[in-house]
Amino acid sequence: MGYFDEELLDIKRSLERQNYTTLETGMYAGENLITFTDVTLPDSAIHLPLPDQFIVMPAEVKKIKYPSVNAPYFIVTSLDSTVNIGFNILPTIILEGEVANISIQFQNALKNLNPVVVIKNSTISKTEIGNEMAWFEYKGYHLDGQSYNRIYFIKFRKCVLQGMFSCQLKDKSEWEEIIEKIFL
Repeated sequence: MGYFDEELLDIKRSLERQNYTTLETGMYAGENLITFTDVTLPDSAIHLPLPDQFIVMPAEVKKIKYPSVNAPYFIVTSLDSTVNIGFNILPTIILEGEVANISIQFQNALKNLNPVVVIKNSTISKTEIGNEMAWFEYKGYHLDGQSYNRIYFIKFRKCVLQGMFSCQLKDKSEWEEIIEKIFL
């Protein structure tokens, strides 16, 4: 038999969480309330909300976690470096409908580099302001163990924003809604 005071605390926590369901109010990732500030990406006019609790990944950590020359140029990370959001700006002008082709090319390159990668939920949509967007997800294997990864491509007038999200596979459900809202 459960204790009534524990049930009341669970109900109180659930009600409290209902106040934090947007990027403006903050959102919960597990037991942690994540708040957001609009950030302009370096050397661009692109701005989007990023977690206040994250820091820019130090260069020495970036070299270890992302040793490729194609690593994101700008990465923010949780303090334990298990949740990462990265960005590349591809200086290319593409026509309407071509963001899907970029996504497919990237998926094929990813599978060629690592044949065990299984691409899931390859999606074409639009951001809230109408920019064409493609994204897909896959499970990866890194120094930290298994990871959940999403790759985004968003068409702008003079460039394409490539966004990358990764977290530990066990934390996927805590971050899916948050990352969707950030890139939308």
